[in-house]
Amino acid sequence: MSLINTLETKLGRYAVPHLVRILAGFQVAVWLMIKLQPEFEIFLVLDRTLVLSGQVWRLITWVFMPGQMNPLFLFFAVMIMFTMGDALEDAWGAFRLNLYVIGGVLSVILGVLIFNFNPMGIMVYTTLFLAFAVLFPDFEFLIFFILPVKVKYLAMITGVLTLLNFIDAPADRLPTIFSLLNFFIAFAPGFFKGMSEKAMVVERRSRFNSGKTPEGSFFHKCHECGKTEMDDATLEFRVAADDEEYCANCRPTKVQG
Repeated sequence: MSLINTLETKLGRYAVPHLVRILAGFQVAVWLMIKLQPEFEIFLVLDRTLVLSGQVWRLITWVFMPGQMNPLFLFFAVMIMFTMGDALEDAWGAFRLNLYVIGGVLSVILGVLIFNFNPMGIMVYTTLFLAFAVLFPDFEFLIFFILPVKVKYLAMITGVLTLLNFIDAPADRLPTIFSLLNFFIAFAPGFFKGMSEKAMVVERRSRFNSGKTPEGSFFHKCHECGKTEMDDATLEFRVAADDEEYCANCRPTKVQG
């Protein structure tokens, strides 16, 4: 039994159902509070110095920061979170989804406490999107309610943009690494295992194809008359005492007894 299965057996009853929906709800609540009191935002961000000075609530509140302040975009973001969260929970179960989300949050907190960088809160939800894309690659989102695009292509674009930002913005490198750590831990082993299995299949197919007899060639040839199984599919061939192969017609004269 794997470690995750063991943990789920022991701790599964403590899993929070619909965790992603709850996070989305908190984002909406925080958005409303920021709209009513803009300075409220400064009390939520994750800052190592302030955390070490006693403001420990920041270890959690930064997760509730909305990625969009535009109400229309926020609405779509929340709807997408609902869709992804429900699908991932159906696929993994509440415990494993909790483990994935909480693991992502903890990895960012750990990175901030060690390296003191500014966390990229949106990346925590990006890992949900990437996980959704891996498990449901053919799910379609309607861009502008018109253009259907499969989520795997959106994930590819997200990956490319994240990589370009990683290359061009050195300050974002550590936040990106720690934000995506849970995604790599969850999916990298399966990815490399799949690649290894594909390589083994290709190798076996190559060995099989290399062992095939080319078209027009033969396995058996009579040393006496020169006939092969291609001349007569009913001919039987055997090796005689002289270590040569003969067909059934020539064999009586070459095989004694």
